[in-house]
Amino acid sequence: MNDDATRAAEDYDAMGPAYADDVRTHPINAAYERPAMLAMAGDVRGRRVLDVGCAAGALSALLVERGAEVVGIDVSERLVEIARRDLGGRAEFNVADVGRPMPFLADESFDLVTASLVLHYLRDWAVPLREFHRILRPGGALLISTHHPTMDVAISDPPAPYFDLTLLTDTWHKGGRDLEVRYYRRPLSAVVDALADAGFLIEWIPEPRPDPAAFAGRPGLYERISAGPWFLFIRAVKRNSVMPEQASG
Repeated sequence: MNDDATRAAEDYDAMGPAYADDVRTHPINAAYERPAMLAMAGDVRGRRVLDVGCAAGALSALLVERGAEVVGIDVSERLVEIARRDLGGRAEFNVADVGRPMPFLADESFDLVTASLVLHYLRDWAVPLREFHRILRPGGALLISTHHPTMDVAISDPPAPYFDLTLLTDTWHKGGRDLEVRYYRRPLSAVVDALADAGFLIEWIPEPRPDPAAFAGRPGLYERISAGPWFLFIRAVKRNSVMPEQASG
């Protein structure tokens, strides 16, 4: 594993069941992020989906319920174990470092790739995005949710320079302990350029507004998340033509 993957694996293995339980019910995930991902996915009946950064399988389970054939991958062994336990044989789950090539996934074998709150843990997006392009069938789509660059600038202390690729640290309280979680923020232009370089065309950037009813009892959190875009959501489609960077490699 590279340094980013090792760091993420250590962070999420340490949180384990506490993280899995929290992400299933926390309104930011259950009532804001996952509904947006499902809206971008549309009708998934009979479609083969790669759920990247599947964690304990919360999004995978919803995709399976909607008729998709799901393969989930995550760098955390503990979370993959939970996903396998909870979904039984309804989906396939593997431990994998998305920052490296994934030869166990065949060319043009998926209709959809979901990358739910995972890419901000990687400094370099080139390898994963080109792998997603490789395994997607013609016309297939990549769905991304990631930290919104403007929000990361606003909440970081000291403020992170907008145009720089910056490694930030946040403290999460899970399972009765404080854990430092590290992730990268990058400008929007870097996200757009990375997708274009990998052979994707951005089709949709929804900006969902959180449902205030889902945040009942958490007015402070609702005020924070409704003040501006908390996450960046992107639906990008695979171009039919091969990009020069890929052809030369």
